[in-house]
Amino acid sequence: MEVLREMGRELQSFLRLKSRPVGVSLLEDGREPPPKTRRPRDRGLTLTVCQAMTWARTYGWSVAMEKEDNLCIPAGLAFGFLKSTRMSNAQALSRYMVEAGWCSSLENPQDWLIMDRPCRCILIEPLERATMEPHVVIVYGDPSQILKLIHGYGYTTGKRVKIQTSGRMACCEYLIAPFILGEPVVSIPGTGDRVFPATQDTEITFSLPFSMLSKTLEGMKVAGKKIGGNRYPFIPYMLHQAQFPPMYEELARELGIE
Repeated sequence: MEVLREMGRELQSFLRLKSRPVGVSLLEDGREPPPKTRRPRDRGLTLTVCQAMTWARTYGWSVAMEKEDNLCIPAGLAFGFLKSTRMSNAQALSRYMVEAGWCSSLENPQDWLIMDRPCRCILIEPLERATMEPHVVIVYGDPSQILKLIHGYGYTTGKRVKIQTSGRMACCEYLIAPFILGEPVVSIPGTGDRVFPATQDTEITFSLPFSMLSKTLEGMKVAGKKIGGNRYPFIPYMLHQAQFPPMYEELARELGIE
């Protein structure tokens, strides 16, 4: 676990992140979260998944989200906490989005990201304090910080990073997408993420399967190093002479400035 935790510390240090990188394990029946993990219901609360994410990345808490802890019905359908008895979960999600005014019609097919098998518990831990190897690692950052992660992945694989975003149910895009697709994704947190857990206007996410983290971190440190472009924050190029409007020189001559 120490190697895993050190990767979390390296990410936070290199990118100067304002919140902690997070590891997420999608636990099925038979796998229990660690004993000291916090459950929202222990505080008399039910939360959205994105709120639990903020607990982990901002407070540094390990959080277990089970059916009894979850407040968000659409997320419950996507992760398999809930099951519709009258239609498929995908159809139920479409109905929710139409009724809530996020989709124009049920006739428009919706490409929902849904777990292919029910998830009993979502374990969300700060990577630097992880107690088990996660399925997915998530980093919140500004576009420049996320760009460095994209550089790292591209350096070691030669591949592009896909953007998965719909402006709705972003927890599915930054959690379920890398889990089922087996590749990194960039996502723009949606309305719920902005309203309930106070995700900042400047924040977007980069998430990837944990198995890809080590090489991405290695690549991030060296991508662009030959030309001095691998540091963060980015260093602006200042070896040039500024150009002023011609009237500045004309006024200087008029005023006798030498």
